[in-house]
Amino acid sequence: MKRILVFCAFYKPHLGGVEKYVENFYKRLPHSEVTIVTSKYDKALNSNDRDDNLNIIRIDSCQILKDKYYIPTIHGLKEIIKTIKNTNQKETEIHTHTRFYLTNFIATVLARKYKIKHYHFEHGSSFVQDGSTLVRLFAYLFDHTLGKYILNKSEVVFPISEGVRKFLEKNYPNTKLGPTLYNSYDVKSNYFKQSPKPAKPKLLFVGRLVKSKGIYELIEAAKILKEENFPFTLTFIGDGSERSNLEKYVLENNLSKNVIIKGKLPYEKTQLEFPKYDIFINPSYTEGLPTTVLEALFNNLLIVATNVGGTNEIIPEEMLINIEKLSPKTLAKEIQNTFNNWSVIKAKYKGIYKTSEEKFSWDTNIKKYLNL
Repeated sequence: MKRILVFCAFYKPHLGGVEKYVENFYKRLPHSEVTIVTSKYDKALNSNDRDDNLNIIRIDSCQILKDKYYIPTIHGLKEIIKTIKNTNQKETEIHTHTRFYLTNFIATVLARKYKIKHYHFEHGSSFVQDGSTLVRLFAYLFDHTLGKYILNKSEVVFPISEGVRKFLEKNYPNTKLGPTLYNSYDVKSNYFKQSPKPAKPKLLFVGRLVKSKGIYELIEAAKILKEENFPFTLTFIGDGSERSNLEKYVLENNLSKNVIIKGKLPYEKTQLEFPKYDIFINPSYTEGLPTTVLEALFNNLLIVATNVGGTNEIIPEEMLINIEKLSPKTLAKEIQNTFNNWSVIKAKYKGIYKTSEEKFSWDTNIKKYLNL
């Protein structure tokens, strides 16, 4: 049986797109003993744990950016070395996810030292855009040194979308790329439901409340829609550094009857929320492959989104907003157009759903990995 050490900066109970990818991919991987090596970002969490068939090792870590970036302590570094050193190198693979993290650089160095096969899964389709100037500068320097090392020294790098592949080809030309292993979704139905046009559309945003997700363009679009007497409600599900500013904007602009900020919900509860809405909004400036857009599609919502990363691999490019034209006014207009052309757009989604059902299947993408 193959043993795989998976280095992922965060893992459950922290739950973002990368964490869900790791969970879904490795729980389905046959004939493998998988151990997730992740940061102990909460001291109350167990150092050794299990998630169904996955082992979890949480290494001792310290925070250097609030809720965003953890690095191993000296003790944590010793834990990583011990974990890798004590494995049977011939039967082990090391997998790293996303180039941004120091633990993945350490894992890459140790994989070469102990001659262990190392595969990297890349989830990012751009350089870091959030945070202060100092944070972005640090991220840029990391990307062109340690991040570059991770990509160049991996035996194969798997992009999780064609958008990620294009970014890697442009910025890291020496990277050996394997097949695209799409972020995927468990489809509940094999067809797109043709629901009737609602009298008052319920709009939904799910994601981190940070600037790069386009939340300010969206909240200002909501203000425009209200001023134009367009009937709607908009719900934000998620948390982040801009939440308090978002709540302040809602109060100052008298949007409380239209805009609801629910905050962060557990993954299972978020999935139960999707069917309650009509149109999903994702005005992001950067994406790898947006999991939330997949979740919205397979829950039969119409989608208003920007053409970034792998979004156009889910929704045709001509139905997306050009990122250079993104503005509150453009976003408000696109929401109105989607609602006003409800029946026509719903009909188009029948084909989009069918195409995506095969492309974004976990079984399909795991077979591509196993074939390699």
